[in-house]
Amino acid sequence: MVYLYSHSYLLHDYYLVSNWVLLFVAIEYLYAVYYYQMRHYLLCQIAFGIGLLSVSSFTWAIQSLPEVKALLALQPKLALEQVTSKLDELDNDTLSVNHEVWFAYKEVEITAQIKLGLIEEAITSALVLYATYDPDNFPIYRAKTGLLLAVANQSTSKSQQSLTYLKEAMTLVADKDEPELLADLYANLGRTYRYRADYQQALIYTIRALEIASEIKNTSKQANFHNQIGVIYDYIGNFESALQHHERSLRLQQQLGDQQGMSNSLYNIGEIYRDLNQLTLALSHFRQALVVDKLLGNPIHIANSHGKLAQVNMSLNKLAVAKSHVEQGLALVRAINAPSDISWQLSILASIYLAMDELGQAKSSANEALELAISASAKRTERSVRLTLIEIAFAQQANSDALQQIEVMLSLPGIGRTYQSRLYQLQAALHERNKTFEAAIESHKAYQAVQQQLFEHLNKQQTERLKKSVEVVRQDQELSLLQKEKALQKASLANLELQRGIVILLLLLLFGVLCLIFTRQKQKQRLFDVKAKLLADNLEQKNRLLADVSHELRTPLTALKLSVEALQFNLEPNIERAYTKVHSKISQLDNLIADIYRSAQYDNNVLRLDKEAFSVNALIEDVEQDFIPRYAQNKHRLTVNSQDNVTIELDSERIKQVLINLLNNSLAYTNEGGETRLSMYETQGEIEITVEDSAPGLTDEDLTRVFERLYRCEESRSRDLGGSGLGLSICQQIILAHEGRIYADHSLLGGVKFVVSLPTKSSH
Repeated sequence: MVYLYSHSYLLHDYYLVSNWVLLFVAIEYLYAVYYYQMRHYLLCQIAFGIGLLSVSSFTWAIQSLPEVKALLALQPKLALEQVTSKLDELDNDTLSVNHEVWFAYKEVEITAQIKLGLIEEAITSALVLYATYDPDNFPIYRAKTGLLLAVANQSTSKSQQSLTYLKEAMTLVADKDEPELLADLYANLGRTYRYRADYQQALIYTIRALEIASEIKNTSKQANFHNQIGVIYDYIGNFESALQHHERSLRLQQQLGDQQGMSNSLYNIGEIYRDLNQLTLALSHFRQALVVDKLLGNPIHIANSHGKLAQVNMSLNKLAVAKSHVEQGLALVRAINAPSDISWQLSILASIYLAMDELGQAKSSANEALELAISASAKRTERSVRLTLIEIAFAQQANSDALQQIEVMLSLPGIGRTYQSRLYQLQAALHERNKTFEAAIESHKAYQAVQQQLFEHLNKQQTERLKKSVEVVRQDQELSLLQKEKALQKASLANLELQRGIVILLLLLLFGVLCLIFTRQKQKQRLFDVKAKLLADNLEQKNRLLADVSHELRTPLTALKLSVEALQFNLEPNIERAYTKVHSKISQLDNLIADIYRSAQYDNNVLRLDKEAFSVNALIEDVEQDFIPRYAQNKHRLTVNSQDNVTIELDSERIKQVLINLLNNSLAYTNEGGETRLSMYETQGEIEITVEDSAPGLTDEDLTRVFERLYRCEESRSRDLGGSGLGLSICQQIILAHEGRIYADHSLLGGVKFVVSLPTKSSH
């Protein structure tokens, strides 16, 4: 028995052991103790053996996890073999209750499959997990599975499916303390938007991921996210920022000894050097990246490195070497059916064929690449392929087709300056070929403007790695000479017309000054008229309001005066009732003055709303409890019907004031034995609260004016019950301040229906 208890520490050393397993082992140990005390030694040994076997099994499973995860980064194929073997050896019935261990192994298995390009197998395994863990009971496992499915779908260019899984996962972890998972979700959202060429959104999400990784001091994630941000900056042409982020990533990856991370950084730094036309450095970095990629075995990464080596060798005019690299990369991505990657490899192959002057092969490859890029929403590849097709048409002397394709490409949204520069250059050459020299000059101007923008941008970023090529300078000089020749031809005509032009200019200037003076005077007069009208309207409204308020104050004051005089001269037989009337009239005056003050606050925007997330259901229940006894006392029925779990941002006290006003009106003006219904339901983007009652109702004219200050309806609903006449006006002001709507309508119950609409998401 001493030996039995000495192993109990195993239950606490590994946090991954679930509570269910802990309970199971504890029960087996208790049985062993019981049988030992009852001298059933055989049963004691059996119970003890089961408990010890369970602990040993899970201890072995947990201890193996770090080893398998370490292999995942360096040798994903070996990691997959080991995790598959371990999952087969474990007791599935027992392990199924330990979600942490089982899920951890399945997560490693799916990640290894993705790294090895076994995308279909990865998606199948992930979908099994996705169905196993429902979002209500296992939100974190469901979110992690959604992340795995998103990554797998990214590998096959299914960006929309990836976005769907990521957004669901973000919803599940929004209120959970899972910073690492949240960072990964933000990073993959950024990657998906990058694939869709939405670089602004991609940058926002990836920077947020980096911020979270920095907060939790996760160096590995910081390195990966710096690398990802560098890629985005590279895509938008900000090479200075891109290189800074890639160098930070490489330093962090070297500290961690992460081979895959170093490969990614080498690859992306090589891409920047390629963009800067430093081809020797680019070739060196891509070769190093390919060596690491082959060691790790991810076919997508291997294919990408082959593709970049093909591009650099093509720039060095080593076309045979370039073709060999791209064919190897194309074979890898065709094997895993990744449309976006196939499209990119085909676009490189088309450029190589173009350089080899094999225009038929080039056009065939480019057309296939364009079709795949469009279907996969690979915007960056699509633009590259379109440019290649234009250059093929240019080489084939298909001038009209090339010009038409240039116009189409220039009209595409988000086209970069680099593409614009090349397109205007080709357009100018085509116009020169067609002998449309004026159009050629315009294209040259556009080309020069884009080049100047690029130069200024790079100079502002303090980078001297990009400079204008000799061809750009030559074309600039040619354009300058052409402009000077035209200027000389027009010089003689300009001199003859100079005096006439000066006279015309002076006359136009004088006319313009006169027009300006006349226009300003008319504007001043119009502004004066508008101000005068506004002042007159304001004065009229103020006088009308003062008259209405005076009338409203006079009524309770007159009654109050009569009651006081009756008390003074002992004319009131029931003194207690007289005092009650005096108090009632004073309360009526107090309510009227408070309503007038409250309405003035809304008019002057003095009153501020204190908005916070609040349950509308709780608000309605609170009001209902206040009014149930009052309605019962007046022999009225109050029916409440509302949806569950509706929470929006609102000022609960102000909305409660609206509901109280509406229910008070209904109670006051509905005939005895009447009915009032309070309902709430949610529609698209807003909630609607309705208060409707039985007879009497209002006329159509009354319904349109019922929210006016101090407005009194006709006899049926205008009896004087002590109201100020401002309640509904204040209700309208409160609802408008919440960006909502309130209106009155006829009720099917025979009375009036008030409808309040509030947005579920209000702006600040």
